[in-house]
Amino acid sequence: MSAGVEQREGIVIRAGAGHCQVYVAPEQVHVAPETWQCQVRGRLKKGPKQVQSLVVAGDRVRFEAVAGQGPDGREGIVEEVLPRRNRISRMAARRSGGRIEQVLMANLDQLVVVQSVRDPEPQTGFVDRLLAAALRFDVHGVVIVNKVDLCGDDAARRRELERWGYYRSLDVEVVPASVATSEGLPELAALLAGKISLLLGASGVGKSSLLNALYPELGLRVNSVTDRTGLGRHTTTHTELHAVRGGGFIADSPGLRGFDPWDIAPGGIRAYFPDLEVVALECRFRGCLHRDEPGCGVKDAVARGRVPAWRHEAYLALLRDLEDRERAAGY
Repeated sequence: MSAGVEQREGIVIRAGAGHCQVYVAPEQVHVAPETWQCQVRGRLKKGPKQVQSLVVAGDRVRFEAVAGQGPDGREGIVEEVLPRRNRISRMAARRSGGRIEQVLMANLDQLVVVQSVRDPEPQTGFVDRLLAAALRFDVHGVVIVNKVDLCGDDAARRRELERWGYYRSLDVEVVPASVATSEGLPELAALLAGKISLLLGASGVGKSSLLNALYPELGLRVNSVTDRTGLGRHTTTHTELHAVRGGGFIADSPGLRGFDPWDIAPGGIRAYFPDLEVVALECRFRGCLHRDEPGCGVKDAVARGRVPAWRHEAYLALLRDLEDRERAAGY
């Protein structure tokens, strides 16, 4: 810190390579918040690369003001990234080499996983991986089942929502929603009020459309699902926090097509599937991975209908991917 220079503190609302935007809340109600354009001090970047980005959305930082060159004169240098109370992280793309952590957001109150019933189709096991990551870092999980107006008829709707309702037994809130009919929007607004929330989901599931319906002033870009792939186009290119009416922040994020949770070892993922842990007490072997072992309580529970087969399959798929990761890294 430079002698005689006052440091200020704020929350990172957008981060890039070596720079970020910092939101500084006013001390008085009638004063408008400030947004500062900050560079990250070079000494903070030294050392072995263990994470893709040193500063991410949601981080709280201390910075020094410098003589501004921008239109509003608010420029600074980040001197310190404060300790994170939690985060949502995944393993970086395999082409990055080694084991690199990609932190999607820090210091959040809840992870809101958005899936659509159609256009695009739900991603098998994707929700389970995100909820495992949330449980790993003590983040509350919420599932939004979007585009329920596309279910067709009441019978199809009941079948569709029955599966998603299973997550309620895991202390996860589930909200059916539709921008077209406004279903679920009041419930979602109540869940987001006064909290710092990260919305995650595949491209095209309607994250930005939901936020625009709740907060039209955001004016987020939206796009349609492509006919060729059945997948959504990327309209959000970075994770950015938006201060919203009623207090709190909402983070829209780029669509994800894969997610391997960070800091969960293959042998430890059972702890992040709590429903499987309960029936695992009936396994013959203490270290059972619920795969090919005889006397497996989890496989028996699946056969008896106590645990859905898709839930067990999601667990096995994550186990395989994490094992493949460890072998590729030489562990």
